[in-house]
Amino acid sequence: MGKKLYRDIEHLLRRIDTNLGAEDMLRASLHAIVVDGAEEHGIESGRLYRERETDYELVASEGEYGDGILGKTIAKDYAVIQELEQNRILMIDPESPGFDPAVEDQFSVHDSAAVLVGDHPAYILSFGVRDADEDGQLHFILESIRTAVGLKLRQSGLESQMRHARRIQMSLLPHQLPEVPGFQMAAVSIPAEDVGGDIYDAQPLDGGAVGLTIGDASGHGLPAALQARDVMTGLRMGIAQEHKINTTMNILNSVIHQSGLVSRFVSVFYGELEETGNLVYVNGGHCPPLLFSSSGRVFELASTGPVLGPLPEAEYRRGYASIYPGEVLVLFTDGLLERKEAGVPEHEDEPPSEYGQERLIDVVQAQMDQPAQAILEALMGDVTVFGNGRGWEDDVTVMVIRRMTAEEYEPRHLLETIRRDRGRAHTVVKNGS
Repeated sequence: MGKKLYRDIEHLLRRIDTNLGAEDMLRASLHAIVVDGAEEHGIESGRLYRERETDYELVASEGEYGDGILGKTIAKDYAVIQELEQNRILMIDPESPGFDPAVEDQFSVHDSAAVLVGDHPAYILSFGVRDADEDGQLHFILESIRTAVGLKLRQSGLESQMRHARRIQMSLLPHQLPEVPGFQMAAVSIPAEDVGGDIYDAQPLDGGAVGLTIGDASGHGLPAALQARDVMTGLRMGIAQEHKINTTMNILNSVIHQSGLVSRFVSVFYGELEETGNLVYVNGGHCPPLLFSSSGRVFELASTGPVLGPLPEAEYRRGYASIYPGEVLVLFTDGLLERKEAGVPEHEDEPPSEYGQERLIDVVQAQMDQPAQAILEALMGDVTVFGNGRGWEDDVTVMVIRRMTAEEYEPRHLLETIRRDRGRAHTVVKNGS
């Protein structure tokens, strides 16, 4: 009987959406238990009370008096409430110490059974029951409800925190990539869990340049996401204060090291790209971005310093590159390269194949004459097929920057100039008439 009862309650609560807030979830739980489970378990009615400073306010009522009693309160100094707060579970009848019929009859004509759940504020789930608890069955029902609802509350709270963290993380990513004359840009970031440790950024700088960032905090999930957030914030502050990029990395490394999380680290690539195609960068232990030349050669923008965090006195040098018309720069995190091949038997002495750099190069080189967004989609499509569409083992982030050829850019640039000049001429004529 006991296991079946708990399974029944658990089944009722499983249907409730944990995306609801705590109180809405408790309202739905109350309804499910009273309306769907009443007949079998002897429950006639149910009520939900929310804690306030000096009392508990009735915020939901199922059965008996229904909504007609909403808003009624029970004082915290009522003896029955004090015992419930102490024990968190209570059977209430006229023999209960401190029982006051004038208080109880406002809410139910039946004996009651109540559990205290949650915290700050706490809530009381109270049920009107038709049978006395002679065999302890009612007590077991209450324990089952308290356990199941408590787990549901914790799950709802955790999912709420994760959604909040996800919103914070998404707010840090650029809503729209900046436009750099003569360049195309595209990017995507996919967390392995609700939130991840990958970051990317593209911020306009003075003089028409753009600051490009990609980073990867060790691990994934919420801890990695929080550390990635701190790195992003620190980089933006350094850029806003016009520090040299290697100075900003030195400061960031020191801050991360002093956080005490010596078992964690962050790899970061940051570069400043000018309209001329000149790129100055610092690579703090990140996967070397790949620069694809129109001649077919591929260059790595290698590390200019270690990952951020473990070494307090680490130094970061600047590196330099140039992106010429028709060339493509691809930045990525190791979740892309380490994607496991699906559908291939694994042998004890041979690990499953990974996507790897060579396959990445083949895909990009085959798409060199396509827009940046098309290159990105081709690459992500290929790595998805490689893993047979299953979930990602690690966070994956990719940025593609392509410099347009003269044939692509100049006609478009001239056309925009002509349109702009026509608009100016029309304005002058109009103002002069």
